[in-house]
Amino acid sequence: MNFVREPYQDLIHDHLVSHSRAGLFAGIGLGKTASTLSAFRTLLADGAVKSMLVIAPMRVANLTWPNEIKKWDQFHGLKVERLRDVGDKPSGKAQVYLTNYERLLKTVTTGGERETLPRLESLDFCDLVVFDELTKAKNPMSAQIKALRPLLKHQRRWGLTGTPRPNTLLDLFAQVRLLDDGKRLSPSFASFRSTYFDGDFMGYNYTPKAGAEEAVYKKIHDLVLTLRSSDHLDIADTIEEDVEVALPECAKKVYKELERDLMTLLNGTEVVAINAAVLVGKLLQVTSGAVYSTDAENVRTVNHVHDDKLKALVKLRARIGENAIIFCNHIHERTRILTGLPGSIDAHTFKGDIEDAWNSGKIKHLVADPRGLGHGLNLQTGGRNTIWFSPCHSRELYDQANGRTARKGQKDVPRVYRLLCPGTIDDATVETLRTRGDAQSAMMTLLSNFRLQGLAFN
Repeated sequence: MNFVREPYQDLIHDHLVSHSRAGLFAGIGLGKTASTLSAFRTLLADGAVKSMLVIAPMRVANLTWPNEIKKWDQFHGLKVERLRDVGDKPSGKAQVYLTNYERLLKTVTTGGERETLPRLESLDFCDLVVFDELTKAKNPMSAQIKALRPLLKHQRRWGLTGTPRPNTLLDLFAQVRLLDDGKRLSPSFASFRSTYFDGDFMGYNYTPKAGAEEAVYKKIHDLVLTLRSSDHLDIADTIEEDVEVALPECAKKVYKELERDLMTLLNGTEVVAINAAVLVGKLLQVTSGAVYSTDAENVRTVNHVHDDKLKALVKLRARIGENAIIFCNHIHERTRILTGLPGSIDAHTFKGDIEDAWNSGKIKHLVADPRGLGHGLNLQTGGRNTIWFSPCHSRELYDQANGRTARKGQKDVPRVYRLLCPGTIDDATVETLRTRGDAQSAMMTLLSNFRLQGLAFN
């Protein structure tokens, strides 16, 4: 089957081919992978490059890129090498090398001490480095990216993501610096932060200065091509439905004690939240039905609280009457769902091609952690329903996970259901998702407008 580019994919192709350093901020479902392969093939035919290294989340590197290369006739001649299969040293004989962010570092033991070292000693084997899901590099202190940056020299660099600022404007800095070596936003994170943000008196929280967001977007608009899915895809708007689950009295008692005292007793076991961040996680676990505790020897125990969300999930699934992807954030949630909902399959222990199994209707309920199934997979032909057993704080994970079914090729109206306990931390979490989503949407609109206006890079 031939890959025939859509008009918006022509924009992607031309932007990547004409920019040795390029960012692609394109919404979910716009075909970033195939369009990038098309641009690479053009450069390959022109003799501008000989090979590229793709760095992506593990599942994307192992499934999405190989599947796209197999899917389209134009790419069948590309020789692919997965670095995880051939050790740490590339053969130098492939055109496409695939690896994941987690494999950029290795831990060795020397003289009885453990040391973390880069796996790749050189990038001389490639002319182009593609950072798929560029937001994986948003942390300026990332050890993986710190190890990689000194190796980036003559290579072209392309960064792909549909969620460029999942949380705050601060997320953009490390991603842009990875592409342009700090030319636009500053080589230093501290300098970028002091230029565009005001910090509180403790130096912990930073808010953008007046006009900072627009100033940052103007700085990077020539580097990135920004495309919104809603502008180019004829897909019905996702319907979002919140399913209220009343917290039972036994759980309310545990919840209130933990919230007030940062600790509670469950079956004679202390559950302790050592700080506010841990408290948020513990409260979310209580609303979901179980909570972890850790003893003095760091042994983790699952403490059961209630089954009301599980019961609500079973009722919801019966009401929907269709297959669904169920996202949850903890192993104990997956374990209880797999036991309590017949026909459930754990995405993280599934053997085989999970994309093919889902799309061919062989899976009734796919239970997954959004961190493992939130990127790369095309699941739109196998179903339209996404259920969140417990909410997550990350807008990137939320959008990417929902985007597995709400993408080009989806023939039905995508539906997202969220099981929420009203009056609890669940409400605060989904409100955080909303505000972060609003900010990201505003950024995508501004960047699109800058490109259309033809503003010059300052």
